[in-house]
Amino acid sequence: MAFSFAAADLLLELDDQGKICFASGAAKGILGKDLPDLDGMAFADLLDPQDRRVITYLLENMKEGERISPVSARMQNTNTMAVIGACSLPRVNGHIYLTLNVTGLPAAQSVAVHRDTETGLLTNNDFVQLATDQLNIAAETGQELELTLLELSNLGDMSKHTSESDMEEFFNKMGAVLRSYSLGGDSAGRLDGDKYGVLHNKSLDHTVLQEKVETLSNEVAPGHGLKTDASTIDLEKGKLSQENATHALMFVINSFVNDTGGGFSMSSLAEGLQGRMETTLNRISSLKNVFKRHQFSLVYQPIVNLLDETTHHYEVLCRFKDGESPYETVTFAEEVGIIRDLDLAVTKKTLEALSEYPRQGRLVPHVAVNISGHSLESDDFVDTLYTLLGDYPNFRKYLSLEVTESSQIRDLVRANRVIQQFRKNGIEVSLDDLGAGAASFQYIQALDVDNIKIDGAYVRDVLHEEKDAAILKCMARLCRDLKIGTIAEMVETRDQFQLLKRMGVDYGQGWFFGKPQAVLDMPFKKRQISLNMKRKGVQSEWN
Repeated sequence: MAFSFAAADLLLELDDQGKICFASGAAKGILGKDLPDLDGMAFADLLDPQDRRVITYLLENMKEGERISPVSARMQNTNTMAVIGACSLPRVNGHIYLTLNVTGLPAAQSVAVHRDTETGLLTNNDFVQLATDQLNIAAETGQELELTLLELSNLGDMSKHTSESDMEEFFNKMGAVLRSYSLGGDSAGRLDGDKYGVLHNKSLDHTVLQEKVETLSNEVAPGHGLKTDASTIDLEKGKLSQENATHALMFVINSFVNDTGGGFSMSSLAEGLQGRMETTLNRISSLKNVFKRHQFSLVYQPIVNLLDETTHHYEVLCRFKDGESPYETVTFAEEVGIIRDLDLAVTKKTLEALSEYPRQGRLVPHVAVNISGHSLESDDFVDTLYTLLGDYPNFRKYLSLEVTESSQIRDLVRANRVIQQFRKNGIEVSLDDLGAGAASFQYIQALDVDNIKIDGAYVRDVLHEEKDAAILKCMARLCRDLKIGTIAEMVETRDQFQLLKRMGVDYGQGWFFGKPQAVLDMPFKKRQISLNMKRKGVQSEWN
């Protein structure tokens, strides 16, 4: 007991019914109860419901002489996170000894409340964040960690032959098992319906996880149990930079989750997931170099006022060397977290291009550059963008921002504050792809912007699909009532243009108005001739 207490903030003894029969230590601070009040209380009742089933399962399945790996859990009365250790000593009549420690939490302990309701595991985003944070800590502390990705086969078949209550029990127990083997007892996540991730010490053989899950499924559904596929990534990043290794890990996890065509199956993972991570890292390094050196070109596509058919402004788009797909490159940059580098590089190159027009004696065009929701989430990005705009005080008035991937914005209140600051400084802000899911009505309500782009999918079929036409008309009316301008994408015919105009859409973009062009032939700026020059008979000729 002295040895245990020396390493713990609170020591408990539970009887064979799971009730507290001895307590010593910081009970009030951790559990919210005085020591005398704990006598006879069920320990499980002191746990947050999200963690209760995990701890209960682990304790109920302990055998004499066993101990559990420390598991993190939240206390119900105090909301305190504690690391729980437990052992069942021989010849103690089923009693279990617990240690609770709030000073030994892992530095990357997840404090998020987003958990999968069936398993109690972290949700995708929270797990990815924890894994990337822990990767950085491991690099500094010398920890040897691995990430095991699990995919459950024939889950649908098991569900068909199993009652709802039995499936609920299976998910509860599986969540408890995966957490118990994970780092700190809370480093496991449900990445998708049948895909899971477990961050653990390198000493753990991932086949243990497979066997445990398969055994549980066979107990619940004899003859219809699961088969699990697994692959493990070594998170020792070696000579790789901390930032690049984090980005690669995010990409690998997201690729595993998002693949539905078999191109990223567990069999391919087993053959070379580590190699895929290395390939990803190399591409990240190469692309960051491309962005830094501005080794890409800009093209400009006109956005036209539908009332008078004049160009309102141009959207700035990227083109890369060697015929690399701009869409695929930008998507990759978003997935691995380097889109901020591209957004800043495009903005800087655009401002440099704008500064050339006065030197040529031409009018300066108004342009819109794309800023990803990923970028807008970063304070560092926003600060750097303001600094960049400050370097071009005479040209930022010609620049507007178009927020893409707005669904990636988690803190809408903060994002709106950032957007309003841009608008106060005379920079218009548009929201991309209304109706495509990326800019749902939730975002229209939360973010005050100048214009909203209507997804081209509605425009493409507006002449032939009554539903699309009705939805598009409602979007236009909603934005008009909110005093927000509307921009329709993918306008390719005069009939589309005329219908959009009648619906009240303000602006159009598409091949009907013009394809992206590398050079803008802006008109020359008219020179002012002073009255004195005219009196002296000065004559001028203009092109």
